[in-house]
Amino acid sequence: MPNTQAVGVAFSDPALTSGTTVTGGTLDSTTLVNSNVRSGFTVAQQGATIATTGNSDVYVTAPVAGTLNAAWFGGVDALTASDTNYITFTITNLATGSGTNAMLAATDANTTKATGGTGLSANARRVLTLNGTAANLVVAAGDRIRIRAAATGTLANTVTFPVYSLQFTVA
Repeated sequence: MPNTQAVGVAFSDPALTSGTTVTGGTLDSTTLVNSNVRSGFTVAQQGATIATTGNSDVYVTAPVAGTLNAAWFGGVDALTASDTNYITFTITNLATGSGTNAMLAATDANTTKATGGTGLSANARRVLTLNGTAANLVVAAGDRIRIRAAATGTLANTVTFPVYSLQFTVA
């Protein structure tokens, strides 16, 4: 499609509007991944209310192959930090290797402990700390990923409308 629209002393590309047909080009998966159209993706999932005891699990599926490069959590309710009654966040890739690749660091930074962790603020985004082993962060298209909020002890309150966001770069 030649540049045919006069703009001052130069020509510009014709405007693409609804119904415009582009011929002579292809957009395959390699081109799509290597362009700025698709350099990464984010998966967000709302889970059920985090109960005061037990595990609260959410599952997502990786739409394309890539690497986890960020994870966030946010909920409606605040939760005070406690070394006795706290949440531990984990993310496990169930479809890679033996199905047990821990994608988050197994440290207190991913808890609501008073020592080493932090409480939850209402309606605020909480950054989760990723695993330091790069191979644990790799996903294949279709991998099933479990996000778990595990309560230790009895939490002071539930956390309603929890939302988890995972950001991936495309392989």
